[in-house]
Amino acid sequence: MTSKKLEHAKGLYLDGIRDGQIWEALNAHTGDRYTQHSTGVADGKEGFAAFFAPFLERNPDRDIQVIREIEDGPYVFLHVYQNLGNGAAQWVTADLFDTDENDKVIEHWDVIQEFATQTVSGRTMVDGSTHIEDLDKTEANKAKVQQFCDVVLVGGQFDKVTDFISTERYDQHNPAVGDGLDG
Repeated sequence: MTSKKLEHAKGLYLDGIRDGQIWEALNAHTGDRYTQHSTGVADGKEGFAAFFAPFLERNPDRDIQVIREIEDGPYVFLHVYQNLGNGAAQWVTADLFDTDENDKVIEHWDVIQEFATQTVSGRTMVDGSTHIEDLDKTEANKAKVQQFCDVVLVGGQFDKVTDFISTERYDQHNPAVGDGLDG
């Protein structure tokens, strides 16, 4: 069963952008406030509508698929593939939403990258399992990722990378980077 938070985040994306029902989606899936962190999109429901109305006109053919979805506390993460104009433009986004006490979307951040058809690793930017396993290890995995960020990314201790990333198998989804630590 999908949670209300996931329903609202996906509904804003799919009903509002894919299906073009901007105001219906905004009214159904967003809270009293809506803060937007995407470049070019103003805060509020009006800002969302002002950005996406011309987007929908420019892109009448929209195939938008939620590939992965994760809920953690008040936050929802969506990994989305977008095919606009029957392949004229293809994008992959990572979207993060914050929700309110009614589980409705109140804030949004994203990163977007053009979908690459040719990749160094040979796999796409959306390949791989979409089912999360080992849910009992979630807290330990979150702590490990936090430690990796603190030690390697922030602390600059790059010699410690093998404490966090497998030396035997490391599958890469960045289209410009190969598999493994040498990639």
